[in-house]
Amino acid sequence: MDVDQVAVELYGLRPDEFTAARNRAARAANRAGDARSVAAIMALRKPTLAAWLANYLVRIDPEGVHQLTELGEQLRRAHLSADGAALRRLTPYRHQLVQDLVTTARQRATTDGRTVTAAVADRLTETLDAALVDPGAAQMLRTGQLTSALRHIGFGVVDESGEPAQLAPVQPRVVRTSRSTPSRRSTVAPTRPRADPVRQRRAELGVRAEQAAAEYAGAEADRAEAESLLDAHQHHIADLEATIERLTEDLEQARDRLNRPT
Repeated sequence: MDVDQVAVELYGLRPDEFTAARNRAARAANRAGDARSVAAIMALRKPTLAAWLANYLVRIDPEGVHQLTELGEQLRRAHLSADGAALRRLTPYRHQLVQDLVTTARQRATTDGRTVTAAVADRLTETLDAALVDPGAAQMLRTGQLTSALRHIGFGVVDESGEPAQLAPVQPRVVRTSRSTPSRRSTVAPTRPRADPVRQRRAELGVRAEQAAAEYAGAEADRAEAESLLDAHQHHIADLEATIERLTEDLEQARDRLNRPT
């Protein structure tokens, strides 16, 4: 039995359909006398809701996921070459692309009758961010066979339990749809030299640092705007207090005039 293909099909199912379908596939392999396939199929773990949503996104928008992983490669190259202009140009696009993909996944899942909570959407966001920063996480995402959402921390990628992330225990096939066109990645990847892990790690940290710097700059701009508004409000309050004081004096003078004997 082609266990790789079974895995692709299983991880394309809804979470509540996974276990029954896996057991059916294992029984079919058992009837065929394929004990090795039975063991491999039964070892496939049911995906969490967030992992299912990521796998679902790979299937409904493969081009968007491809753009995400390509953007991650561009960010790493820009950092390695110290191309500040490219980093400033790509970083805002990074946030918008992740947001658009999460929105697409939630809307399509809702249309298909699945409710996606804010917590699940947040885990999908973390998974997409991890795929941007870490090439290993990008490869895991592209397979469409995640069993857990991913999160990038200082020393690598972890799953929802905080353990080092692992793919399903089979050799996965990258999920493609009939509408997908061959990507540039599929033609050039075999000829790429093996990445230097030190330079790769520096690139990942550089991307994260650039993101932090952009977020800090945005927070500083928000703070400056808030201080400007506060200052304007304080001046307005001072003007109102002065007006109230003047009107109070006018009122007292008017009362004095009224109370004077004629």
